[in-house]
Amino acid sequence: MYRYGDGTPFPLDENFIETLTAAVETCTNAFVPLTELDARRTRAKDTKREAETENQRLAELEATVNQALGPYVGAKASATQQVAQKLAAAAKTSISEAKRQIETRIVAVEGQAAPKTASDAVVKALGPFFEEHQLPKAQWIMSWDVRGAEPHADAVSTAGPITAAYRLAPDPYRAPIRVEQLADGVIVHMMKKGVFGKAKPAPVDLGKYVMVAFERMANGGLVVTLKENPNKSSSGLRFSVIDKGATWVTISAAGDAEGEDNELDMDDVGPVRSLAERANATLKDLMQRRTLVDLSFNGKAISDLAEPQMVPMELLAQLTPLARSIRDKSRMSGELVLKRDIGDGRREELFVPRSTLAQQFARLPYEYRKPFEDMGISGEETSPSISLPLRPPAPPRPSAPPPPRSPSEFDTQTVEYDQGAQLDKALEDD
Repeated sequence: MYRYGDGTPFPLDENFIETLTAAVETCTNAFVPLTELDARRTRAKDTKREAETENQRLAELEATVNQALGPYVGAKASATQQVAQKLAAAAKTSISEAKRQIETRIVAVEGQAAPKTASDAVVKALGPFFEEHQLPKAQWIMSWDVRGAEPHADAVSTAGPITAAYRLAPDPYRAPIRVEQLADGVIVHMMKKGVFGKAKPAPVDLGKYVMVAFERMANGGLVVTLKENPNKSSSGLRFSVIDKGATWVTISAAGDAEGEDNELDMDDVGPVRSLAERANATLKDLMQRRTLVDLSFNGKAISDLAEPQMVPMELLAQLTPLARSIRDKSRMSGELVLKRDIGDGRREELFVPRSTLAQQFARLPYEYRKPFEDMGISGEETSPSISLPLRPPAPPRPSAPPPPRSPSEFDTQTVEYDQGAQLDKALEDD
C-alpha cells in the first residue's frame, strides 16, 4: 500500500513518483520538436508577410513599366514600338517568374510548418511513458488471437481524450491454451437435439476445448472463444461474460457466429466466469510488453491535429491533481514524497527533489514550462506543509540571589550612614 508523505493512504497502488518522473522527461522531449515547429510557424508567417510586400512592389513595378512604355507602344510598326513591346514582354515574364518563385517559397515554408511535421517526433517522445506507465483513470481493452497464420495481440488504453494503441508481444502464448490448464470442472448445459429432434439441455465438459481467442472489453466484459480441436478446422463456442451474467453462441469453423447470443443458465455462469477471469489473469501480463503504435486525441490522430501540443499538455493536466496533493502532503521542503508499506511494521520512502524535475523542463519556453509549474513541481524551496506544534515557552528562571556582603563592606556603609546622621543633627542644633 502506498501512502502520502504524511502517512495518509495514496489512491493508486503504484509508484507514482516514477510515473511523474517519466511524464516530466517524456513531455519535455515532446515539447522540443513542438518548440521547433513554433519557430517554423513564425518563419512561415514572416515569409508570407514579406512575400505579400514583395508581390505588391512587383505589381507597382509592372504598372510603372507599362506606364513608362505606354507612349511607345502603338499601332505604328516602328523600331521604337518593337523595342517597347519587347521590353514590356520581358518585364512581364520576369515579374511573373519572380511571383512564381515567391509562391513556391511560401508553399515550401508552410509545408515545413505543418503540424504533421512534428507528429511522429511527439509520438516517439511520448512512447516511453505509455509503454511503461499509465494515466490514473486509464481504461484498457485488449485482444489475443492465435487462429491465424501468426498469433497477434493488441491493446488500447483510453484516458479522457487521449487514446493509445499498442502492439503486444504474444509470447509465451503463441498457441491455443487448453481450458483445463486455466480452470477445472468447467461444465455448461447446452440445448442439443435428441434422437427424435427435440432439443433438451445436455452437459458439455469444456475441459477438452482449447481457447483460441480472448478479448477484454472497455466495460470490463470478457469474451472467450473456444474450439473443440486445436489442430484442425472445427466449430466452437464463444462466451461473453458481463457483470449481470453471461451469454454463449456457437461459432463455425471459419469463426463466424451461428445465430444469436443465448443466455447462459445461472448455474453455469459461475464456472464460465471463473474461466474468463483465469484467462484474463493469464494474459494480463502481455500488456506489460507493449509497444506504442499510435496516439489520438478526441478520435483524431496526432498528425491530423492543428495543435499537436494538446496531447502532452493533456497528459500533464491529468497528472496535476495527484502531483499537487503529493507536494501538499510531503513533509520535506523541496521534495515530492511517497511511502510504501513493506510489511513487518516497516515502510519504504520514495522521493524526488523538485529541483531535479525542474532542471529538465527549464530549457523550454514559458508556454511549455507553465503546465509543469501548474503541477507544483517547480524547483523553489518551500517550507513543509505539515508543521509540528510549537512548544510553549519555558517559564522564566528565578533570578539568582545576590552574593552575601563581606562584614567589612557592611561596617563601612553603616559608619557612613552614622556620620551623615550626626552631621544633620548638628545643623539642626545651630
